[in-house]
Amino acid sequence: MILEVIAKTKDGREVYYDYKIYMPQSPAYGRGDKMVYGPFRKSGMLADTSLQPGQWKTETFEIKFPYEDTEKDGKKIRNIKNKDLDVTVKIWHLPAGGDPRQAVEGKDKYALAQHSTTVSLR
Repeated sequence: MILEVIAKTKDGREVYYDYKIYMPQSPAYGRGDKMVYGPFRKSGMLADTSLQPGQWKTETFEIKFPYEDTEKDGKKIRNIKNKDLDVTVKIWHLPAGGDPRQAVEGKDKYALAQHSTTVSLR
């Protein structure tokens, strides 16, 4: 599973993207340093970041609002360009693993849940 977080301005410009992987990770065929995620390629275990049944997980993502630094009367001033961001969190199932941005929805990745909210600075 992949937890994907995307933040966009009201005009649709993406200002933040990150994701976390929740599945056992191992090297290809038990050798080398190339990480693979598909169960059909695994023969060893490097790390197990999978979610166990009934397990609660809290993640923190630090999203910076777009800003611009300017100078006025010799002082630096930071102006927040957008005070509202639309944040979308999605949980995907990627059976063969990989980059969720490269995967095709309905073929390589399947949406399990999605939540969107607007975060504002006041």
